[in-house]
Amino acid sequence: MKINNILLYEPNNTADFYPFSILHSIWEIRVGAFRIFEKYQFLFPDANVMYYGRKDHLASFYKRFGFESQNFHEGNLLALDCSLLPSQEFLTNMSKIIETLDKSLIFTINKKAIGIYIASDDLNKTEEFSRPELISDLDIDLFAKFSRIELSNFTKLNYLYDAIYANGAALREDAHLRRMHNKLLAVNDYTGVYSTNADEILLGKNVQIAPGCVLDASEGPIILDDNVKIMANAVILGPCYIGKNSIIKIGAKIYQDCSFGEWCKVGGEIENSIIQSYSNKQHEGFLGHSFLCEWVNLGADTNNSDLKNTYSNIKIRLENEEIDTGKMFLGLLCGDHTKTGINTMFTTGTVVGICGILVREWFLPNFIPSFSWGGGKNSPTYKVTSAIETAKIVLGRRNKELLPEEEKLIRNEYNKIISKRQ
Repeated sequence: MKINNILLYEPNNTADFYPFSILHSIWEIRVGAFRIFEKYQFLFPDANVMYYGRKDHLASFYKRFGFESQNFHEGNLLALDCSLLPSQEFLTNMSKIIETLDKSLIFTINKKAIGIYIASDDLNKTEEFSRPELISDLDIDLFAKFSRIELSNFTKLNYLYDAIYANGAALREDAHLRRMHNKLLAVNDYTGVYSTNADEILLGKNVQIAPGCVLDASEGPIILDDNVKIMANAVILGPCYIGKNSIIKIGAKIYQDCSFGEWCKVGGEIENSIIQSYSNKQHEGFLGHSFLCEWVNLGADTNNSDLKNTYSNIKIRLENEEIDTGKMFLGLLCGDHTKTGINTMFTTGTVVGICGILVREWFLPNFIPSFSWGGGKNSPTYKVTSAIETAKIVLGRRNKELLPEEEKLIRNEYNKIISKRQ
């Protein structure tokens, strides 16, 4: 069934996606070969996709991606909590339900509303349905007459680390989608490149692969997007996605379930990790079961632990609470614009805010607030003016500029940190 309008709205628990949520809307999280909103756009190319969330974050998102605020088009509407990951099977099943029942519906998971379908007749005759803030509040009286449908076979992100664990399955599906929709090149055309299960290695345009590289897709697909450069003797195990204009350095060891966004430089040893975009981990050192946001730079021989010596569940501290993740493996969750010095060591389940300069010897604390100058518990606060100036320099090296909307979010976080210290 054709969907005319899609509204992605942020969940109520945006703080649980710390530190990503400091500067980003939740639908920007990268899982597999797409950010969440990009996959909705890919799966619904003819739909009018709209967004509703925190005001300052929404303004930053629109400006960074060149979008404009849109109104509903004529027709029906599917509104979904953006922490519900899109998959072709899940959305196909939802479309079948909509088409079979042919009426407006509320979708629930564990009896909690997470989305709504409003048929074109209802959308056109009720003025309130044109207001995203009402649609995202699914328990109001406006929708009391709508039937409720309990969903199953879904993947929903409740915390940022859930993206790490969802990455492998998403990569496999995204490779299938890209194979269906894109003309791809063959890895066999490269000299001195060793490949396993070459049919599952998908290449975009202008991909460079140096001799001596090993691409092993025996356990999952490998997707190399446009203008990717793989330097000599790198080993990549699928499933894996490497985004546009990214570079894999000499001798890199990339294990399964990794996704690297555009303009990243990646080296050393990495497994089951997501690097959002524009971040560098290009030297030796281990990164495992981790999520790096944007404009992060890890210095040479930066390492993280992702397994406790006791093999027990890993607990992490977010901004205002401690979480028992229920996971045996979890490494580093690192916010935007944070940088580490050489030989930095992160303990298991470390969470770092934005704009940190981490240069402390020995293991760092497992929670480091934003604007830490050093990384220790008593380290001074990095001045926001200096942090912003550095961010402008770093973005300028990629021919980008720090937008006023981004700077506002950075200053908002700084003011929050200062108020806590007073």
